[in-house]
Amino acid sequence: MIPSTRATITAVAAAVVAVTGYLGTRYLAVGILACIVAAAIGYPHLMRVSRPRVATAIIIGGGVLALVAVVLGRTAPYLRYMTVAVAAVTVAALAAVVFFPPRGGGRAVTYVAATASGGAIVASGAAWVAVARTSGAEDLVVCGGAALAVAAIASVISTHPTVNTIGALLLGTATGAAMGYFFPDLPWYAGLLIGLVCAVAAVLIQELYRREPRPRGWWPGIAAGIAPVLVAGTLVYIAGRLLVG
Repeated sequence: MIPSTRATITAVAAAVVAVTGYLGTRYLAVGILACIVAAAIGYPHLMRVSRPRVATAIIIGGGVLALVAVVLGRTAPYLRYMTVAVAAVTVAALAAVVFFPPRGGGRAVTYVAATASGGAIVASGAAWVAVARTSGAEDLVVCGGAALAVAAIASVISTHPTVNTIGALLLGTATGAAMGYFFPDLPWYAGLLIGLVCAVAAVLIQELYRREPRPRGWWPGIAAGIAPVLVAGTLVYIAGRLLVG
């Protein structure tokens, strides 16, 4: 999958987060669930692990558990409930090595590491819902999703990596700051910080993918495109906690 297609997938996933976040927490949870399932299907193929179906099932289970825990959590900070899901994914990955041994020798550690990292990535998507449930930080979801979508497209706008990086950082930050004018409860400096955080996440992951072989097939490419959106949820949550408290 070429970088522009992967960036488009990132932008679409970020737009889903922004739109569903604007509609409400329930819609956001459904949007994040769709992203989790899509990422979980392709992530084992992206990491080239054996028995990808088992790894997919574990990753989806961890993502759903994290999402449900954050949605049903009664008191803030809501993201603390996600840690149970991350621990469960790690234990499940270790158990899977015993009951479903990887094909070929010497792949147990790689299998556990790949599955656990996939579980952590999809579980971090639940942070978007935690942001939406935090009083005073609801607008940060729309701001972060919009900034991430713009930064993703800007990161592949030309054939020069340096130009793309600078453009993505500037446009992502500017988009976040502009969101402060659309939402009265969101200060411009808060939007600027969220935009910068999301732009940095998009640029760094895009740079990592640029140095790796291109994913073969649609599902690995889809997982590579959605991963930055899910990971950015945790960054937005941390920034939101610093700004809102």
